[in-house]
This record gives sequence, C-alpha cells and structure tokens, in this order.
Amino acid sequence: MEKGSSGFTPRMLNILLFVLGLIIIGPLYGYGQMEKAYVSSQDGTKIFIFDLSKHSLVKTINVFTPTPLGKVLPPNINDVAVAGGKVFVTVPGPEITASGINEVKVLDPRSDTITGTIKAGMTPSGLLPYGDQIYVVNRYGNTIQVIDINTLKITRTIPFTNPKTTPLNNPVFMEIANDKIYLPFPGDLARPGGIQVIDLKTGQALKFIEFGPVSSYGPYAIKKVAEDKIYLGGSQSIAVLDTRTDGITKVVPLSGKDLLVQSIAVYKDRVYVANSVSTVDVIDRTNDSLIKDIDTGYHSYAYHLRSDVAAGGNTIVVSDAGRGLKIIDGKSEKLVTTIISEEALGPVGIVAGSETPIGGGNKR
Repeated sequence: MEKGSSGFTPRMLNILLFVLGLIIIGPLYGYGQMEKAYVSSQDGTKIFIFDLSKHSLVKTINVFTPTPLGKVLPPNINDVAVAGGKVFVTVPGPEITASGINEVKVLDPRSDTITGTIKAGMTPSGLLPYGDQIYVVNRYGNTIQVIDINTLKITRTIPFTNPKTTPLNNPVFMEIANDKIYLPFPGDLARPGGIQVIDLKTGQALKFIEFGPVSSYGPYAIKKVAEDKIYLGGSQSIAVLDTRTDGITKVVPLSGKDLLVQSIAVYKDRVYVANSVSTVDVIDRTNDSLIKDIDTGYHSYAYHLRSDVAAGGNTIVVSDAGRGLKIIDGKSEKLVTTIISEEALGPVGIVAGSETPIGGGNKR
C-alpha cells in the first residue's frame, strides 16, 4: 500500500482534509450547525435562541428598550420567519403610531447576530416567505410590503382596505396561492370575519369569503398546506379553503379544550395546530381528518397572548406564552419537555442544522 512521507495513505490524507474542511469551512455552509429555535418575546423586545438538541437557552438578543408608556401597554402581535438563510423578526413596538418602532430585524443564524434592520409600515405583524421575497402585513398601516430577501430592500407596497362597512379586526397574517393573496380579517360574536382575496399582480380585491358559517371567531391563523388548499383557524375548528374555487369545502372539528386556533405548521403529511390553552391538534393533510391531539398542559391565564408552533427535523416546537418552550418529539408526537422561560414567549422559527431552514407557524 502506497504511503506518503508522513506515514499516511492517500485515503487517510483525504479523510483528514475532509474533516478539517468541515471544521474550518463547514459552518459557512451550514454543516454541523445545531438545530435552533428563534423565539421572540411577546412584546418583541428580545429574541431568544434555543439549542433544541440540548433543550437549553443559548443566547438572548435585546432588540429595543420600551418607554415607560410602552412598558404598560399590551404588546402588539409580531412574527418570526426563516428564509434564504436568514431569520426575520417583526418588531412593531408597543405603540400603534407611524412614529413607533415598526421594524423588521434580520439575523444571521451562523453568528446569531442582527445584521439588518428594515423600516416597515405601521405595526408589522405577519411574515410570509414566497420565492425570493418575504411579505410583511402591516396590521394597522393597511399595507402589505414586499422585501427582497437578498438585498433587504422593500420592492413593493400593496394597500388594502377593510372590506366591511362596520370594520372588522385588521389582518395579522396572510397566504399566497394561485397568484392570489389571502388576507384573513378576524371577527367576533358581533361581527363574523372573513377572507379578502386580492390579485397578487395587480393588488385589486377580487372576492370576500364569509367565515361566519364556520365560526364567529376567526379566521386568525392561515396556512397553505397544499398547492390548492389553505387551512384557516377558527374557534375549535379548521376550515379547508379550495384556492381553485375560493370556497370553503370542509370544516374539521378540533379538541373540545381548544379556543381560537392561533398557529398552524406543516411537516410532511401532518399539520400541527396550536392554541395558547392546552393542546396541539394533529391533522392528516391528505384527507383533512383529525388524527389526535397532544396534551401540552391546560391553563387559561395566557389565552389572550400569541402562541406559535413550528416544525423541523424531528421536532415540533410550541411557544407557550404562559409556560415556556414546549418540545414535542416528531416521531412519537408526545411532549418531551418544557423549557421554562421567565418571560412570555411569542412567535418561533426553526433553523434545522444543515437542513433547509423551516419557518414558524403561519409561514410558508
């Protein structure tokens, strides 16, 4: 067997060089990265980074310090999405004003540092990766803004109006399918909500889909689960929307403990539906049937806060505003542990090691 002057065979030398390459160059390309969850605090002032393999918090990033008034105001809903090797976090700030925080922060998951700040419209709430762009719903600014993932520049602003004479609650999230934007306007007992359908190319409103026959509350969470199918979260239910006809074709009843569906995540042929009270419902997206619900521990004191669910690797992660970060094993679909947090956790996105990054609950 041929040996080099150092005593290594050519094969041994190649293996050594490969290993050294992984150590030195690998992190630049995602090799060997830990599976991490990026979780925003409910008020958007902090971003928590968790190592999912060790079930531990590894870093906290302070985003901004609220004013004395901001500290007593209820938090505005924000969001997290993973796209193009970056982590995007909306930071609306506590005050609903054009002069408020109103930003989108961009993190590099290799260094876990903030590498960009984008000034958005008023109260940016929802993020949706789509192609090489990421769409932002400015909840009280009545606009959708489009950000180029590579340049981090806003390339388009799409205005929207409230579709009812008696205004509905403003949309938090959105979806895109078949060249159409689906914008859910949540309702309540006095005014059932619905979904505004907007032409993606022209920005013109096409249709309003009434949600009242499904649930007085909702739609809140929205998620495309197949090319022609969107799930909409109501009260104790999921509505199935066919994007070819823009009609609701089925209602899937959920666990009796559920309140308003707050977040939806897709992983393989399963759909995970979360609320902020007690359960994660598992749905077979091939036939739109409820398979089971996963008990994550009942409580009622955080139902008014944002809960989120994300899936990646073999892990389902639920940010529970009242208790912390819940880790569910993707194979057994059982609760493994809860990482206790002293602060109320909000939206979450997963960067799954060397795999393709996977976003949070209401993102595609």
